[in-house]
Amino acid sequence: MVLQLTLPLETEATARRRILNICQDNARNVVEIVRKLFQMTDAVAKKQNEKAKEYHKGILGMIEESNKLKSNLLQQVASLGLFLINREDFLRLTFRLSEITDTIEGVAFRFASAFEKKLSMDAKFTAGISQLTSLLLEEATKMRETLMSLTFNPSKALELASAVEEIERKIDTTYRMLDIELLTSKTAVPSLLFQKDIVERLEKIADLVADTLDQIRVLAISS
Repeated sequence: MVLQLTLPLETEATARRRILNICQDNARNVVEIVRKLFQMTDAVAKKQNEKAKEYHKGILGMIEESNKLKSNLLQQVASLGLFLINREDFLRLTFRLSEITDTIEGVAFRFASAFEKKLSMDAKFTAGISQLTSLLLEEATKMRETLMSLTFNPSKALELASAVEEIERKIDTTYRMLDIELLTSKTAVPSLLFQKDIVERLEKIADLVADTLDQIRVLAISS
């Protein structure tokens, strides 16, 4: 009797690479969303409200694309089941990326609401916000590069992830300075609370990007 050996149609390594590609596509999209947020805050700082509104529309469109990528990944992971060893790590990475876009959506919505309600914002504050989002863009770009490097060199991913620590320190310093400036300003309470909420959400985005990098480290170690 001849025994036939049935091989899987897809190896675990191939499946992992396919899932990683979806995560990388999502990371690229997240970076572009952060870029749009920077452009929006820069337009706000320059009082270019119409431009800022256009950037807001762009952010919403790209967030929708990010949601589609997330849905696709969840379907792919569900179809693989236990076959994908790192499925939980990929899921955590995906949920972190989703949290970043959700928080960005909240910041962009608040800026858009400020236009509608004609809420005044201090020029020093908007300039500081623009600087903070510029650093966030730099951090997110490094995060994407780190994730991309997993394809060919997991050791390089660990090296790139560590290099982001300097950017994180700059973000922390900028955040603290903005926070102190707001608390010591003579801004009216409604405007103060509004501006402080935006700063705190931006700081949360930085923390989420850092968490995403930690998750990429986990994938690099397990590669």
